[in-house]
Amino acid sequence: MKKISLIFLFVFLFASQAFAFHGVRWELNVSAAGSIIINQNNLLFGDVMGKFYAVNKNTGSVVWTYQDNGGSIMGTPAVIDGKVIFVAADGGITCLNLNDGSLVWEYSPSQNYNDGIADGVTAGAGLAFISKADTKLYALDVNTGNTVWTFQANEQGLRAAPAYSDGLVFLGEYNGIFDIINAKTGKRENGGGAGGAVNTPAVNNGNVYFSSWDGSVQAVKIKAVIPLWNVNIKDPVTTAPVVSDGIIAVGTGRGYVTALSEKDGSILWQFNCENGSVSATPIIANGKVFAFPEGGNIYELDAKSGRLRNKFETGGIISSPAYSDGVIYFSSDGKVCALSE
Repeated sequence: MKKISLIFLFVFLFASQAFAFHGVRWELNVSAAGSIIINQNNLLFGDVMGKFYAVNKNTGSVVWTYQDNGGSIMGTPAVIDGKVIFVAADGGITCLNLNDGSLVWEYSPSQNYNDGIADGVTAGAGLAFISKADTKLYALDVNTGNTVWTFQANEQGLRAAPAYSDGLVFLGEYNGIFDIINAKTGKRENGGGAGGAVNTPAVNNGNVYFSSWDGSVQAVKIKAVIPLWNVNIKDPVTTAPVVSDGIIAVGTGRGYVTALSEKDGSILWQFNCENGSVSATPIIANGKVFAFPEGGNIYELDAKSGRLRNKFETGGIISSPAYSDGVIYFSSDGKVCALSE
């Protein structure tokens, strides 16, 4: 009987360890932080109080901060040429020096209430690309903040940030139109579409992948604009696709994370997070997929099978986390946390 009890205890302890992250490395009190990106050893993000942070990813110590006056900063910032660029709720755009957080330039919004930012910033080829609620995509010179060109989208406007790769800007519109735009000229070269709002696209291996609220995920070969596949997963896709290791992962409005084959779009697996819509983009790393439903749990899934490996309970995920060297950086409950796998 004693032997059986010991075996039971061993199995119980093993199961408990199998479904627990190693723990929180550090926490930093922040007022509802926006999406986090990593640049070298620093995390970069803004918060709802209009403060922008550079934080050492290893220690959680604040390297520098900048107080903006344009309202909440919740979108994804962009790093280019030693600068970080972010957008505020009032439509203002700010560029800071990465080393010390000093101001490089500011782009002031108009007084039009429709001039707000639709999402975060994308940068490339010396330009910053911003989708705005006034139905235009803006390309700004990263050194001066001057407008180089604008692209007029459909009247229904823009709700997602664009993507950039090899001289092209990829833009999803709210009415389901997908645009491929020349980054130098701002002219539409080609595109496609879906039956619902198109999320921020992803580029990998010469292909562009885009998802839509109508449940579709599509792949297009960029050169010659050749459609490769179009799959509908029967659930509104609420995140941008993320592509790595031959896998595409998306989150859905009903709380699922779905993994598809990069090659042909076939559905590899689906995992039910069971606690809210998934609006934060999943992360693929080291043979794992990390899912972040709004309800709070962080799920670590096996990338090949979708099997649950670990989970960690939080107070709710409000923006897209970041990952580096076995650590997840996320915002929850008025804190930014570093969580070890």
